Formats: sequence, C-alpha cells, structure tokens
Amino acid sequence: MTENKSIFLIDFDVTISRKDSTDTLLETHNPEYKKIIREKYKNGDITMREFVIFGLESLNITREEYIATLDKNVTIDESFKDFVESGTEFKIVSAGTRLNIQGSLLKYNINLTDDDIISNDISFEGNKIKITNPFLDKEMYYGVDKKKAVESYRKKGYKVIFVGDGPSDYRAMETADFVFVRKGTRAVKFCLEENIDFLEFDNFNEILEWRENQK
Repeated sequence: MTENKSIFLIDFDVTISRKDSTDTLLETHNPEYKKIIREKYKNGDITMREFVIFGLESLNITREEYIATLDKNVTIDESFKDFVESGTEFKIVSAGTRLNIQGSLLKYNINLTDDDIISNDISFEGNKIKITNPFLDKEMYYGVDKKKAVESYRKKGYKVIFVGDGPSDYRAMETADFVFVRKGTRAVKFCLEENIDFLEFDNFNEILEWRENQK
C-alpha cells in the first residue's frame, strides 16, 4: 500500500495538445472520409472507438509519415514540459493511440515510454495500419477504460487527480479524488452538473502550484 502518494492521470487530446491528433491525421491524409465518419459519430451511428479505428485504419501512410504529420501539425501547451520536468508522478490516458502522443511530443524533447501511456496500440505493415485496444472499456465505446485506470491506482493507495476536457474523461472524473478541467471545455459543464469537485486550468503551471499547496 502506497499511503499519501498522488498520481496524475492526464488525457492527451485538447488537454495537453492544442487540437485533436486523430482529427489532424485524418484532416491531412483523408479529409473527405473524416467528414463522413465525424457525422456518423455525431449522430451516434458509430462509437468513439470505431471513429478512431475506422479513421486511422483508413490512412494509407507509413509509420514515418504518420509521425512526421504529428510532429509538424500537433502543438501542445508547452507548460506541460515544466510539469514533466517537475518529477510529478503521472500517466497519460488517451482514447487515441500511444504513437499519437509520442509522435506529437518529439519536438518538445518529451520522450515517453509505452508504460507511461494508457492508450490504444497501433502497428504498421508498410502503408497498412492496425489499431488494437489493450485497455478496452466493457461497453467497447471509448476504446480505453479511463475509469478503470483511476480505480486501479486508488486500489494501490494513490490519491488520483484526473486532468481532462471531454466525454471520454467523464467516468474517470466521477471516480477520481480530484479533477482539473481544461478551461472552456465541455467537461466544465459536466462537472458542475454532477457536483464533481474540480478546478479549471489554463496551463500546467497552475496544476503544479496547486500540488505544491497540497503539501
């Protein structure tokens, strides 16, 4: 049992990154198909998991092209680098893929291992992409069970602080000990409606400051 120890579980897209990495890949390499499946997702015809799988598996690009697209087009809140360098214990939990995160962070010299990221796996055979879901939620809706990730760390005796912005984070936010929500995102309304204890944040330095004040 690890008493009085905290861990931050942090969503990636629109929480750390400025825009959604899966959307960016689709917009760059298959924009017409993106419109079609975005509409299907909006109408409830496909799940978030299917949106990610259908979208990314439709791309006819190599691993190198995939990473280069992320490197060029996905920017992050650069204060996340301060957060990483502070030594604060964290994991990224994302309904995208591990490579989306690793590829987007390369230019910031943030090198995360697979163990640092709870997300979907992606493999390449030439230009053919395959997505698998090692952390699948039981509803098979989001592709990654963020609530289970929170519960797992709480069982180990951690205080879990969840950081996110949108629907794939809601069940984790309900379960975490405390929540940070990216300012101006959908999760603000959700947390208010569900009486979840949370703070809005503009950058990760505010989270580090809050952490220091908890000591």
